[in-house]
Amino acid sequence: MASSFDTLSKLGEEPLREISNATLKTDMLAMNKILRSMPDDSILNMQAQNKNKKLIATFNLYANLAHVLHAVKPSLLCAVSLRMIQMTIQNGLGPSSPLSFVHYGSVLIAAGNVHEGCRLGKYHMLPGQTVI
Repeated sequence: MASSFDTLSKLGEEPLREISNATLKTDMLAMNKILRSMPDDSILNMQAQNKNKKLIATFNLYANLAHVLHAVKPSLLCAVSLRMIQMTIQNGLGPSSPLSFVHYGSVLIAAGNVHEGCRLGKYHMLPGQTVI
């Protein structure tokens, strides 16, 4: 985990913020507003990410870190999932983008925003699957 944080820092990423951080909550509210204003079709039809190796490496590092944080330090998962969804919205869809919707959706559900969280969860499902 420490090496992941160090690598993210070297890639120019900001330090992760705890879930209790007021600026993290403000940034989440801003992202929620952006997501609410985007129709489903607009999210599903976003352009693909470019081949920027730094962007792909950064995104993959966040995706791997999210898995670890579930068990080790869940208070940072909110910051990681927010950063992943920000990168997806800013740069387009990539191979790990479905994880950004899943992780951020789970954070929204945990915060009581069940409808919004389930909406994001729909994007990682296979055709024909339904939300239960």
